Amino acid sequence: MKFIYITCNVSMLETVTSLLDEEEITDYQVMEQVTAKSNYSLPRLNTAVWPGYNSSVFIQESDKNKVSSLIETINRMNRSAFNNGERIALFSWDILACTESENGK
Repeated sequence: MKFIYITCNVSMLETVTSLLDEEEITDYQVMEQVTAKSNYSLPRLNTAVWPGYNSSVFIQESDKNKVSSLIETINRMNRSAFNNGERIALFSWDILACTESENGK
């Protein structure tokens, strides 16, 4: 199973969640207002000097094909992004242990 962390400009959140729906990824959580500094773009600290904020999505996915497809699609989207502010950062870790859900996932 993989744990995937995605962070992006709040303007890209709908694009990301639509992509998750298309990939049939159902186990995720969204944090809509996240202040951030990253090498993708200027800081977004929701201040007068650094306005705006990011959104973050936390995903748990056991299907390797879905994970690969998601990463490939986001890489493709980043290559065609109009500017760095539209780029999406994705990071993935292996989950070594987790609690079991009722449906056995």
